Amino acid sequence: MKIQKDNLTPKQKRNAYLGIIFLSILLFSFFYYKSYLEENKKELLSENTEITFCEIIGSNTYKSTTNFLEYNVNGKDYETRPLSSRVFNIGEFYEIKYSKSNPEISEVNYTKPIIFNRDEFDQINGIIDKTYESERLSVLSFKYNYENKEYERDIILEKIENLKKGNQIKILVNKKKPKISYLEKQFKAE
Repeated sequence: MKIQKDNLTPKQKRNAYLGIIFLSILLFSFFYYKSYLEENKKELLSENTEITFCEIIGSNTYKSTTNFLEYNVNGKDYETRPLSSRVFNIGEFYEIKYSKSNPEISEVNYTKPIIFNRDEFDQINGIIDKTYESERLSVLSFKYNYENKEYERDIILEKIENLKKGNQIKILVNKKKPKISYLEKQFKAE
């Protein structure tokens, strides 16, 4: 098979090579800047931080899973949209760590839900449906019946420990929004 000659003039070849070089520099710069931002975020969240709470105000599952969070620092509201392994329910509260020097930089901890009023929750039994554990993520899935309606829930835990499929567990269910439920061991009163 014979390789055909290209029909480009020397000027067109030079412009094509310059375009490829320019595009390569642009891509390299983008990834370098993204890496720099990620390192800067890690550094800011490793020192001089505070803990507060955030509220889930929305979510999006188009192309990736994102929860919309809102939190308040010194009277100013902040909103962030971190990627997540799960969609959480609007109205849930979780612990969030933020940088004192730049409160817009934050990291939510989905293993630490916050319940402000324990009276808004009923304690019932649920049945473990699935467990998943990796180095970065531990997910517990369970089913429960509340007021003659079946619900399923995925929660993120620090560790699965001895929880196994089919085990009965004690859970807390929000009386007004029964889709919101937690493993009782996660319970944190504020």
